Amino acid sequence: MMRKVLAAVLCALMVLSLVACGGSNSNSNSNTPTDKPEYEWKLALNGTEGEVAYDMGVAFANKVSELTGGKVKVTPYGGAALGTTTEVLEGMAAKVADVCVESVGTLAPFTQLANIDAMPYMYTGGYDHFTKVWASDLGHEILQKVGDDGGFKLMGACYRGARVVTATKKMATVDEFKGFKLRAPNLEMYVKTWQWMGAAPTPLAMGEVYPALQQGTVEGQENSIIDSSNYSIQEVCKYWILTNHVYSANTVIMDKNYFESLPADIQAAVQEAAEYAAGLESQAVVNNEAAKRAELEKDFGVEFVDVDNAAFGEKFVGFAEENFPYLADWANAIRGMA
Repeated sequence: MMRKVLAAVLCALMVLSLVACGGSNSNSNSNTPTDKPEYEWKLALNGTEGEVAYDMGVAFANKVSELTGGKVKVTPYGGAALGTTTEVLEGMAAKVADVCVESVGTLAPFTQLANIDAMPYMYTGGYDHFTKVWASDLGHEILQKVGDDGGFKLMGACYRGARVVTATKKMATVDEFKGFKLRAPNLEMYVKTWQWMGAAPTPLAMGEVYPALQQGTVEGQENSIIDSSNYSIQEVCKYWILTNHVYSANTVIMDKNYFESLPADIQAAVQEAAEYAAGLESQAVVNNEAAKRAELEKDFGVEFVDVDNAAFGEKFVGFAEENFPYLADWANAIRGMA
């Protein structure tokens, strides 16, 4: 009888020991750091390496991982692999993508205020004026209002390069643009800008522009120096006219509800990473523009034509009030910060 009791006690002790050991191992494992991130996000990008939005997105992804100690992992998907801009923005709440980098203007389908991104001749003080605006309370207010209207969180404002006109003929004055046939994006702001100048804008997809220039269907197009070069426009347009008519901004975009559901420390890291990436890529664009201009002059014989930007700006006095009255106060506030 005593042996049976002792055996039962010993069995019980062994079971308790095993349970204790198992519990100890379990606790030890739960406290061991792992490499698996807490958040894994898909970053939607239209372009590829070397393009402004793509490089900004990669800088953002790397910085947010660094700031969160690896808690957040952001994987870039370039070449519109996750869908068109419209598809990504409309599907962001459904997790088509968690983040994207796009121009403020792409949010125009969600709020008219986003059209401010393409308003001509607001930044009379050039790049310094642009950075001053977007670092100010006014710039932050625009990002917040555009985001709130569309259900997004917008962070950081990156310089994309001033838009210039590339042409098959040399022009330097406002009057010389009368009747000028150029490709313009199929957006109301751009079309009305060139109509206001007396030009003849023709909306075309960028993939159609090169052959249209070759065939004389259009005499020019407008884009930033870097973007124009990426489309090999230097092969068909000798004259690059420094109109600097639009300075637009790329921004990091997330679904607002999802962003606000994140812990405060993650929100802060995302915001900081977006502003860091915007500043880093803005300076890279400035440097790349200078290098690209020298290359185009040397290797392709491109002639850069300086114009009287103040005279062009004068041409657009009253443009916002007549065509986009809901943007007039915003545009005038931006001009007033020069």
